[in-house]
Formats: sequence, structure tokens, C-alpha cells
Amino acid sequence: MKRLARRWLLAPLAVAALASAPSTAHAQEFTYLPPGDLTAGSGTGREDDTVYAPGMRYPVEEAPSFLNSQVWGNGGGSGPGGGQCDDVNFSYPWRDNYCESRSWDMPLCPSGTGHQGQDIRGATCDKDVHWVVASAAGTVTNVGSYSVYVTAPDGTRYDYLHMGSVQVGVGDDVARGERIGRVSNEFGGTPTTVHLHFNLRQNVASVGNVYVPPYMSLVRSYEALVGPAPTAGEGVLDAASCEALSGWVVSADAPDLALEARLFFDGDAEGGQTVGHPVIADQPRDELCETDAGCAHGFTTGLPLSLLDGTEHTVHAYADDGAGASLVALEGSPSAFTCTFELPAGGRRAIADQEVKTAWRFSSFWDEVAVSDGVLATLDEADALEEAPRLVSSAADPSTMWLVDRGVRRPIADALVARAWDFHPTGAEQLADDALDALPEGKPVRSRPVVLRAADGGLWLVDDADPSLDGSGAGPGATGGGDDGNAATPGDDGCSCRAAGVAEGAPRGAW
Repeated sequence: MKRLARRWLLAPLAVAALASAPSTAHAQEFTYLPPGDLTAGSGTGREDDTVYAPGMRYPVEEAPSFLNSQVWGNGGGSGPGGGQCDDVNFSYPWRDNYCESRSWDMPLCPSGTGHQGQDIRGATCDKDVHWVVASAAGTVTNVGSYSVYVTAPDGTRYDYLHMGSVQVGVGDDVARGERIGRVSNEFGGTPTTVHLHFNLRQNVASVGNVYVPPYMSLVRSYEALVGPAPTAGEGVLDAASCEALSGWVVSADAPDLALEARLFFDGDAEGGQTVGHPVIADQPRDELCETDAGCAHGFTTGLPLSLLDGTEHTVHAYADDGAGASLVALEGSPSAFTCTFELPAGGRRAIADQEVKTAWRFSSFWDEVAVSDGVLATLDEADALEEAPRLVSSAADPSTMWLVDRGVRRPIADALVARAWDFHPTGAEQLADDALDALPEGKPVRSRPVVLRAADGGLWLVDDADPSLDGSGAGPGATGGGDDGNAATPGDDGCSCRAAGVAEGAPRGAW
């Protein structure tokens, strides 16, 4: 999930919606307050500008739509009075209400409890009028008395609460943008105000499967809905080798926007037979620096380890504008590669069971390769992998992270390494400098996970047999010394990432 620079629009209230038919919203009219800026007295918000669901579709079909508090707004139980249809509830700027005071356990909220998602009003306060649509393609995994859950291939769960006219059932596959119900006031037999409650639930490293802030994902998807849709018609797949897949994607209409390249292996995007793996295109590329779009529109990723089998595979690459338009094939796509796996040096660390694999978010497609017992025996057995990763960061500089492993803190060299392992800054425990200094610094975390699958199904991580200090004097960008062996791993030559990270055959988002 891409972390975007703060860019708050703090213009005065604009475009109060009429309490009748929806009107057309324009990009220049839309304003929003910063994430975490809750209504006074309603709790302590989370100041988090992460877009946890990049490229999602805004969940209400048509604009305008308005984000604010139901409980602390006009007509709410703790509000200033008035009624839910008052104009003030249907005006910009938007306001976050994730972490608003509630009794639900919420690990990412400052108080540890709070509101799990975001309240969204349609263009008017009329119930069963405004369509709710799926923010991402997925499978309906729950339909309750007032809730519908849709789980996407990447594991993200999108929750839609209080709808009427529900159009889907458990087990249904829904397309991005497909109608699933209407904004209403269903609440298990007890009406609430007319609104859609929207949640995002994801796995966060060192925290678990939790509700994450949806606010900035809603902001970005609404901008795509009300503004001119960026075009994704310009891009190149310029390398498809055993070393890396790389290229660039840029929008002519929105040059400041970091788009995604979407990679399909052994099939194209048509027909839904293959999974598209997103890679955020936000890396500097020298050849783009002289353009109006700027430098940071490149992408680079290593190959999925499961495809390093000595047979030919194809990759189709597309530009994805995140606005619901058709994918656009990149120049140079499709391309083919034939690669074999080379065993990196190091030790093998047992991955005890599926729970440990899940906690580390290792992917069978991207991270695993099947090997014979003879190949496995060439690596000495080292300490078993911890049950879950423990990440720490400096309270003074949360952007710098370490993995605490066997008594030492191992540097995570940069954001690309963190993406490859799906180590997210929100999952890091912030420590004071003296607490950090008490942990000796060891060898850097390797540039990507390499998991060996034995003939009996057992899983082993290839890693440094001893992660302690090696005395090599390696700088902060080093990949480690001694028995690290990163250079022997296909895809690691100049590339310390994979396709934005993945979870069980579907991509983890780039943050």
C-alpha cells in the first residue's frame, strides 16, 4: 500500500447537497480534512495517510457522497441536535471517523478501542435510493442481518453495513463496481441513520488481521470518481529476464499519480483465468526525469520463485489507472522467460506449520520453490523461524525498521525490502533509543524471502545461520556478508522486491 505525502485540502465548506436528487460533483469542489481529525469530543483519531487499498473503486456508485460522523453529526445520538437530513451533513469537507469512541478492540487506534471504519452518506438522506458497489472484485464471504463482507484475492476484506436491497449471497463472485445493495438504515431490526458503514480488514505485520484506516483509500477512490479519470495509456515493459521484471507506467493526465503495473503470468487479463499481481510504479527512472511526469514512475520486481522451473513462462504487463478503466497493455508485453532456481547459501530454518507461514505472510506462488531432499540436505539446519515477525522502529524516526531475530535487531535496508517481506511500518513497535541500543545490531534482513518446500511438504526459510554481528562493516544499503548469498538468488541482482509482496497467490499492496 502506497504511503502518500500529506496533501490536505482545507478550503471552506462547499457545495451543500440538495435534499432531493443527486447532483454532479466536480473535483475542484471536493475537500477533505486530514485523517485523524475527528469531530471535537468524539475521540482520538489515527493520523495515518496510508492508502491501504490502492486502486479500489469508491463504494457508492454516484457522486456526490459525504464522509462524516453519524453519532456526532446532526441527528446523531451525541450530536448537536437537528436532524440527519440537515444540509451540514451533506457538505464538504469530508471528516474521518475511524477510531471514534466505541468499545470495539482496535489495535491501530491510539486508545486501543474505537470505530472500526468510516460512515458514508449518499447524496441525500433518502434510504434505499443510492447504490452501493463492490470496491474490488472478490467473493461474498458473509451476509448478515445488516452486513455484507466481500473478500478480495489478496485477502483484504471489504465490509458494507446497513444496506437495503441486498443483491448478493454468500459464495457469489462479484466484479469491481458491481451493485451489491443500497445505502439504508438496516441495523438488525433497530434502525440507524441512513448511511453506509465501510470497513477495510487486512493482515498487518506484527499486529494480525485487523481493521485498517479506510479514510485515505476513500479519498483517493473518490477523487478518481469525481475528477477527470487519469489515462494509463503510456508505459513499457522493458525487461523480462531471470534477473528482474522492470518497466515504467505513467498517466498523461495525472503525472503526479503513482500508478500500478499489473502482471499476469502464463495468461493475459482476458477471461479471468489468471490473477493480476499489482506492482506500484513509484521508483526513480533516469529516462523519465526530463518529462513533465517526473522520475518516480518505474517498477522492478524479481520473479516468482515457483516459476523458476526451467520451462518457458510468459508475463503480460498492463497499466492500471485505478479508476475502473480497462487495463492497457504495456509496450514490450507480453514477454517470455525461462529460468532455473539457484540455491542461495545459508542455513535452513524450519517453518513450523501453516500458522507460522501465515504470520510471516509467505506466498506459495512468490516465495516457495520445491526442492529434493538431496538439495535440502546441502544446507545446515539453523534455528527454527520465530512464530511471527517482531518489528521495531525508533520512536524518533519510525521510518527506520528492524526485525528482532534471535536476540539481535536486523536492519531492513529500505522500503523495497520491507515490501518484499510485507513488513509494514504500522506493525512496528516503537522503542526509545536506549531500548533500541540494548538490542545488538545484526546482519541485514535478506532482500526477499526464499522458502524451500521439501518432498514431505515441510517448509524451510533460507537465511543466515547466525544473524549476529559479522564485522564486515557493511553499510545500511548492504544485503549482508558471510553466508548471505543474495547474489546467487535469481531476481536479486539490483532488485530487492517482488510484485509488491503477495499473500497466497494474490498480491500484497504496495505501501
